[in-house]
Amino acid sequence: MYKKETDKIKHSAQLGLWGSAAVVILASLFLYASPWRFPMQSDYVNRWMLVAGSVLAVLSLSMALLVIRKQVPRLRQTESLEAKLTGYANYIRSLYLSILAVVVILCAMTVVSSQNVLLMLAMVTVLMLILAYPNIYKVKVDLGLTDEEMTSLYGDQYMAEQKDGK
Repeated sequence: MYKKETDKIKHSAQLGLWGSAAVVILASLFLYASPWRFPMQSDYVNRWMLVAGSVLAVLSLSMALLVIRKQVPRLRQTESLEAKLTGYANYIRSLYLSILAVVVILCAMTVVSSQNVLLMLAMVTVLMLILAYPNIYKVKVDLGLTDEEMTSLYGDQYMAEQKDGK
């Protein structure tokens, strides 16, 4: 019944996380293992790319943390399970795909300017995606779902917590 929404959550998160990780790995391989280099930019351009990339990374991480802080309690207060799942799927898709776009931009700037600091900032951004990854139990906590709702969503994948020390 809700399989479409749970699949959408899973696929969006996987695309954002693994796409970002792949882009960072490719950029680092190009930077450290490739014999090719882009022509050196002037010091002025390199400095401004470093500043712009740093500002972009800090603003995107701040935006992500603010969205997580505001959106999750709002979704938890939603009445119906379908509305919660639809809202959560849209929230995860927008968060992970926007961070993927930021990582692609940071890696492109890294390759063009050969600034290792930008690669590090891209790695920190990917780390934030890892920490915010919506596994089954995080979805339960984020949306405030009951064991019955979780069983209806995930079936045998969900292990309900045992009460009374059993």
